[in-house]
Amino acid sequence: MANAYEWTYPQLDRVATEGENSDVVKVIHWRVTATSDSDKDADDNFLTATMYGTTGVEVDDGAAFTPYNDITKDWCKTKVLEDMAKTEAEVKSMLDAQITEKATPTILTGTPSGW
Repeated sequence: MANAYEWTYPQLDRVATEGENSDVVKVIHWRVTATSDSDKDADDNFLTATMYGTTGVEVDDGAAFTPYNDITKDWCKTKVLEDMAKTEAEVKSMLDAQITEKATPTILTGTPSGW
């Protein structure tokens, strides 16, 4: 199983000014989705797993300020991973585990057939 991973950042919240800086990002809205290349659901769609959230951003004293229009997706990913205290490999592993659970569930649900 080789999963594909996509990080997206649908929105960055920012303030117009903070101290001497302009257009300062304060919150990153993020989502990371893993898509299986082999495991499918009952409708023949590849299984997916998603994590999403928000990450607050602070400009640390003495740290270099990154202007809004210079922010990259890699910059956002670095901030999100730092906030999560996870590596990218750990996040991928967590998503892989979700896909594995969907493909081969360890917890089954339902009601008895005689009900």
